[in-house]
Amino acid sequence: MAFNCFRRGCDAADHLKEFEYCNSNFGIDRVRKALVELSPEHMAVLQRIRLNWLNTRNPVYMFLSGSVVVNCVWGDEALCKHLEAMRSAGAAERAGAAYYLPYTLLSDEVVENLPLPEVAEEEYEIKKFYVVSLRGVAGEADAVEALAKFFEVAPVFLGRRAVKVVRRVPHIMQLANRYTDRIDILLKLADGSLTGVGYVDVTKTYHLGFSMAKSFLLYGLDRVVVLHPYVDQGFHREVANRLKNRWDISEVGYAALNPMEEELYFYKLPRVNRYLKMSISAQKYSSLIRSYIESL
Repeated sequence: MAFNCFRRGCDAADHLKEFEYCNSNFGIDRVRKALVELSPEHMAVLQRIRLNWLNTRNPVYMFLSGSVVVNCVWGDEALCKHLEAMRSAGAAERAGAAYYLPYTLLSDEVVENLPLPEVAEEEYEIKKFYVVSLRGVAGEADAVEALAKFFEVAPVFLGRRAVKVVRRVPHIMQLANRYTDRIDILLKLADGSLTGVGYVDVTKTYHLGFSMAKSFLLYGLDRVVVLHPYVDQGFHREVANRLKNRWDISEVGYAALNPMEEELYFYKLPRVNRYLKMSISAQKYSSLIRSYIESL
């Protein structure tokens, strides 16, 4: 597969093509067999990628599926040697200096079951963002509308196909006065899970969207992403690390949209909402939101 579309820009068709390619060639069973050939040091790299905990000069790209491409321009880095070991084991591919890591290899199902110690949030710092090329997204002045339209033509997000995309979810009658923060983009994925994206224009407000993210978690959404317009790398790294270190919302993902460059920068990938295991009300609200989506 020509997974180096990042050189010219990846459009919706590229994202869909990559998703299907990964499903056909890198199923969970295959990557699990490949893991047998990897050392704990190699496995730790997968954990670091999942946590956005990479310290590398090499650019890192990501497809909407969650598959990652590391362009080893500086091939002498230890990271690139680990990636070559993964390729040799059959868990990854290489084209020139670029290494392709399928989303199945980086999925929660795989990474969370690696024989590695759990990493606490305070043990690491987010430094590297992953560039998601969205060629064709620049036509809309409205960031939420632009991203929602792209999801409609490339209905894929972090290992799952999106079966419904809802923009700016209005008042949900079933939640009554509990629906205090609007979900800007709500994705219902093929496995039934819900991902909510909340947009905050930080060029017009001091609010970062942390209280909104907490509301989304308490709504019972499976995954939550805070989205900002692109400002600068230093600002977004600081926000990502503050988010990571907030124990009550540490599973929330964080990204910045740059329509001018037709790119989305993922500084922090979302994890599964732990409140769904801790809170009966979150479970109840999650069920009500699912019913609401089905009624649309």
